[in-house]
Amino acid sequence: MERMIKAVIFDLDGTLLAMKLKVKEAKEKLIQRLREIGVNVDEIDLKIPTEEIVSKIMREYGFSRDYLMKLVDEAYIPYELEAAEVAELREGIREVLRELKAMGFKLAVASNSARRGVYLALENTSIRDLFDVIVTRSDVNRMKPNGALIAEAVKSLNVKPSEAVYIGDTVHDVLAARRVGVKSIAVLGGAHSANLILNSKPDILIEDVKEIPKVLRKLSREGC
Repeated sequence: MERMIKAVIFDLDGTLLAMKLKVKEAKEKLIQRLREIGVNVDEIDLKIPTEEIVSKIMREYGFSRDYLMKLVDEAYIPYELEAAEVAELREGIREVLRELKAMGFKLAVASNSARRGVYLALENTSIRDLFDVIVTRSDVNRMKPNGALIAEAVKSLNVKPSEAVYIGDTVHDVLAARRVGVKSIAVLGGAHSANLILNSKPDILIEDVKEIPKVLRKLSREGC
């Protein structure tokens, strides 16, 4: 019987790696730049995802996405590169990736970070060569919870959404996967609490990345 799941797409920070990205500082830098161009930043809820901040400002102020994403890059890339330099593999993930490759799965990364930081982190942790496709915000000009990153990974892997799973550690990962028809596997122990993850209703919830091969074998047996 033909395998139903053919590709496994991973989030980066919190799922594959522990990167210690200074999200608060990066977002504060972005807010500073937005204030400089005339945006009333007091109306912005800093708890919402960066993608939603960008979309809100586009609607209300008329700035182009390209321009706003350049501001995001200016604010975030220095912190992403800093985090990539000290990135560490999540325990057991290298063995998991090798096992998935041996099982015949195509592997990809779909990350909110820009290309430079993603490639640096993967190369510094010596797992870059295990992936068939790497998609970053530099490639699609979008960020999760928008589904564009995952959709581009699916397209580049030459599989259908129903033939892929997306593995992440946040609500944004679950929502992004759902929006493009890809099954989500949420891993605890990352950026978001168990309660937040549960409330987002992932298709599958696991406590440890080491469970991934077993879960995928089960999905294959059940035909999703």
